[in-house]
Formats: sequence, C-alpha cells, structure tokens
Amino acid sequence: MFGREPMPSLATFNANNFFLRYKFSKTYPGDMSKKSLIEASEAAMMGYLPEKAFGKYSPKSFIIWEPERRKLAIKALKEPDGKLPDILCFQEVENMDAIRAFNENYLKSYYQYSLLIDGYDPRNIDVGVLSTLPIEEIRSHIDESKNGKRIFSRDCLEVTLILPDGEKLILFVNHLKSKLVIKKKNDTEAQFHNHIRESHEQRKLQAKTVSEYIEKRFKGQHDSALFAVVGDFNDTPCSPYVKPLIKSPRLINILQEYRAVDDTWTYFWRDKNRVSQIDYILVSKALAQRIRKAAQNDGKKKPHIERKGLSYKTGKAGNILPATMIHFEEDPVTSKSAGSTAPEKSKVQFDHKRFKEIEAEWKKNISDHCPVKVWF
Repeated sequence: MFGREPMPSLATFNANNFFLRYKFSKTYPGDMSKKSLIEASEAAMMGYLPEKAFGKYSPKSFIIWEPERRKLAIKALKEPDGKLPDILCFQEVENMDAIRAFNENYLKSYYQYSLLIDGYDPRNIDVGVLSTLPIEEIRSHIDESKNGKRIFSRDCLEVTLILPDGEKLILFVNHLKSKLVIKKKNDTEAQFHNHIRESHEQRKLQAKTVSEYIEKRFKGQHDSALFAVVGDFNDTPCSPYVKPLIKSPRLINILQEYRAVDDTWTYFWRDKNRVSQIDYILVSKALAQRIRKAAQNDGKKKPHIERKGLSYKTGKAGNILPATMIHFEEDPVTSKSAGSTAPEKSKVQFDHKRFKEIEAEWKKNISDHCPVKVWF
C-alpha cells in the first residue's frame, strides 16, 4: 500500500563524515538585475547563504562533500537485490539538508520521508532516516541527562513507521560513544586511562538507557511488537560496554543467525588492518520471525553485509593482505577477563570483490563501515 516493495527492507549505514557545503551567492536569490550585489558584499564578502537567509529550500544550493564516494555508496546500498532499502538509517550525517540534498540530487527523490534532529556532537555528525514508508511519530532523547550530563550526543532517534500491511515498526537509531580517546599534551598516564574509562562508561550508559526504553515502551508486548535498535555501537559484540543491548533478552542480533562468527564483521580499521562488528540491526522476536520468513521465501534476501565499498591494505608484492577479525578489544582499562567469552582473533581473507573504482584506488572507498540490510 505505502512502500515500493511488498517485502520491505531496512538498512543501516555509517556514511563516514557525510557533509555538504553551501553554494554561496553574492546577490539575493532570484535577483535578475544584480542590483543587490553591493548590499550582499557589504553583508559578507563570501556572499549570502540563500536557504538560511530566505527560508527557501533548494537542493541545488548545496554541494555534497566527496560526491564520487556518495555515488558508490548508492551502488552498495542497492546490493544485493538492485533496490534501495525502503528504510535507510544513517549515521555520521551533518544535518537534514544533507540527506534531503542526497535524496533529491542523487536518488531522484526516491524517498518521500526524511528525518534528522541536530545533536550535540562537536563534529556535527548526527543520525537520520530516509524512508519510502510514512513516519507516524518521532521521539528525540537528545536532551535527556543523568547527573547533569547529557546521555546522548548523537541522539537515540525513536521513529515509528507504518508498514504496507498497516503494522507499526519502531526503530531506535543510534550512534554510540566512540572509543577514540586522544591523549592530551599534559595528561599523565592515570589521567589518560581515566578518560578512556569515562568514554567506555558513557557508551555503557547509552546502551543501558536504550535497553530501558525498550523495556518501558513495549511492556507486555515484547514478543509481539515490531521494533529494532539499529546503528553504529562503536564496540564489538563481546564488549562489556554494549552488553546491555547485545545481551538483552528482548533483542536478537540477526546477523549472527545467518553468518559464521568470523563473518559478521561490518567495519574495517585500515591503520590496524582489523575488522569487527560494530554496526548492528538488533530486532524484536516478532521482527526476527518476519526476517526469517523473508529469507525462507527468497534465498537472496538473507540479512546482508555489503563489503564491495571497503578499502584495503596491500603487501610489498601489491597483494591485498588478510585482515584480523577482532571479537573483543583490550585496552589499558579493559582486560581480556572482561570479555572472557570472546572467540580468539582470527585471519579473514580480504581480497573479496570490490567496486572497480575502489580496486583501482582504495581512497575512493564509500566508508570504513559496511551497509547492513534486512528484508521483512
């Protein structure tokens, strides 16, 4: 009824610094006579920001940063069935204008509905949604706090969508706290380790808070409601810091049902030549049943990780090196004992097929993350 696909699809993708830039103008928009040129130059030597100054939106007034990478990302998002997902959940998107301009300029307005709420991340990277299915309700958790400190810098964006059969799907789109902690010039080792610990505890609080939302929101309906927690959790499945979500009895890590433990990786850290799973689609029992049915009806529609857009590392002979699969990552404040159930590290063959542009030049990769896609 609503969607373009009788069996809807859902994808999550960390688009890796998906920014856009304004096309500046030194005259008022629509001024054919150019008489406003002097006024404009007085106001700002670089010109006006037309959309912000005049409240008129036009996707042609924006330039997508690194357009070739974004075009390759579209190819990846269409895999393996040749169709864009009906629901696309983004991480690391600059603002609403970015996903709207992307949709209108690059996707020919494939998506009718778009959503993003600016957060507090200092890099201005947010979570957002593009959808062919109607968005009925949104809830933002961006200003919720504990002990005077905001819980989320990039929101836990709660979105209710109407499926083609009239059922409701509730998504919790997340980008949890990064592990990246840079040692400050005057930090002692103890101070540096404390910063790492604080980062981990923030991620754990976020995971715990999302889990609590689900407990409260679907009380008495956990087995029948259609819901999912999706996005970049910035941590591996065996980490104690995302355990409240990964081990939640209300959620199923659907990739693990269809892939061997060494084949669930979604992220490539090129500097370390490592892969791991840090991108997730965790689904409710009822949604998992629909995903299973879709996979049974069409073998090509099993939960999918698209890896053709990744970069690589080469050896002296120019061959692509195997990568190391990490299930649990130790650091100065997290010992192996904290993740004692984690499998050992293993080697992953990494010379899989890539888009020809990336095979020729690894820097043209779409992201260091893979799109993850399911059908239901």
